[in-house]
Amino acid sequence: MPFCGIGARSEEAQASWTIERRLRKDRQAFSLTHRIPVVGAGESGKSTLIKQMQLLYANGFSLEDKLAKVADIRRNIRDSLLAITAAMGRLQPPVELELAENQSSMDYIKQVSLQPDFDYPAEFFSCAQKLWRDQGLQEVVRRSNEYQLLDSARYFLDKCVQVADPNYIPSDQDILRCRVLTSGIFETSFIMNKIRFHIFDVGGQKEERRKWIQVTDF
Repeated sequence: MPFCGIGARSEEAQASWTIERRLRKDRQAFSLTHRIPVVGAGESGKSTLIKQMQLLYANGFSLEDKLAKVADIRRNIRDSLLAITAAMGRLQPPVELELAENQSSMDYIKQVSLQPDFDYPAEFFSCAQKLWRDQGLQEVVRRSNEYQLLDSARYFLDKCVQVADPNYIPSDQDILRCRVLTSGIFETSFIMNKIRFHIFDVGGQKEERRKWIQVTDF
């Protein structure tokens, strides 16, 4: 029986040693990890900065990452066209379409593309291309300092044909240019010079700012 007691204590000691060793490793890993919250006003470039860090230090974007961005990029095209067409009548002096025949395309963008289940069919891209070639629309874009327009608008509208392709796969540059409203907290991690970095992207809109404390109070 004494031998059984000794064996049990030995197993407990071994288990305790294993736990302590694991805790030491965890503490060491924690001490070598830099946690960097990226906070700021909306549209200030926080998400773009983090995507650049991911591209440079975290093995870039996987195929899954790229395919997940297709819908966001198409939404950027739609939102850009909505902003441009809405500004046409508000600018002073107002701007009209160069070709009256493009009015139906503008109506489609303003009405049909806003449906909740809109899935960006070929008709959408056909209308987008017609509008983008219209010199009236181009004039509104040249005056984008007079209203709010995505800084990626011209980039993606120039690539409208490519983005319309059902087999379209975004490039790294496409993902960097894509604009998406950040809601919540997103984390990216990578290792540089044997040091692990955790970068936290927090939404910059007013309703999101109460979450900043979650990533600044380490």
